[in-house]
Amino acid sequence: MQQTIPFDTGKIKIGIAYQPSLKQHYNSDQDWIQAALLGIEKNPWEDRFFMYEYFGLVMAVYFLFSLLSRSWYGR
Repeated sequence: MQQTIPFDTGKIKIGIAYQPSLKQHYNSDQDWIQAALLGIEKNPWEDRFFMYEYFGLVMAVYFLFSLLSRSWYGR
């Protein structure tokens, strides 16, 4: 059973001044769902964060292969 605010203990009322937040907090999933429902197609390369993320991943793979090739052929 869910208690309503304020919770009355008999002597004091807990949460009598509680006001629920009116702000709505959005995350990227909610933005994606809303864009999908409205038919808005977003190119992932437009967002610079994703561009840097992919660039970093490609560079990490390049350096990994570079180090592995040096260790195999350097012997």
